[in-house]
Amino acid sequence: MSTRRLVYIAIFTALIIVGGLISVPIPFTQVQLSFQTVFVITAGLVLGGRDGALAVLVYIAMGLFGLPVFTAGGGPQYVFMPSFGYLIGFPIGAFVSGTLCKRIKRQSRGKVFLCALIGCIPIYVIGVTYQILILYYYLNNAWAAVISGVPAVGVLFIKDAVMCGLCSILYPSLMRAMRYKKSSYSRK
Repeated sequence: MSTRRLVYIAIFTALIIVGGLISVPIPFTQVQLSFQTVFVITAGLVLGGRDGALAVLVYIAMGLFGLPVFTAGGGPQYVFMPSFGYLIGFPIGAFVSGTLCKRIKRQSRGKVFLCALIGCIPIYVIGVTYQILILYYYLNNAWAAVISGVPAVGVLFIKDAVMCGLCSILYPSLMRAMRYKKSSYSRK
């Protein structure tokens, strides 16, 4: 692995950490509105599926080893937090978005946006499922499982769709600035 790749993975790991520290609680739910997802998806788009997922895995490992990098702290006990499922979905989302984006021969903002949105799907599927299971079985709170599932996902998805749109607009500039790989981006 080259030094350049390691540096880019470290940069995106740091961006994911910062995105998690900027959070707002969603009323009546167990979930925080953070900006991690956009950095996770951007890591996949810019670094590619494998390196984007690796940046996320480094972030998760740091948090599970006890560094307070997650939205609500860190440590191995974090696996019992309702929001941990989203963290499990992050490397998969980065991998999916990055792999899809790199396979497109003539990239455009619309295609990059679509890749970003498709990358969000595993994050939400795993995150919501894990959240409901933890709330229902571990915390014995069925009402919270129902309440936090629907409105939280709606708010989070709208925020992430807007951020994915911003990411797709910035994608060509990010690729040029990082000079990571030449992009076949076109303005269609």
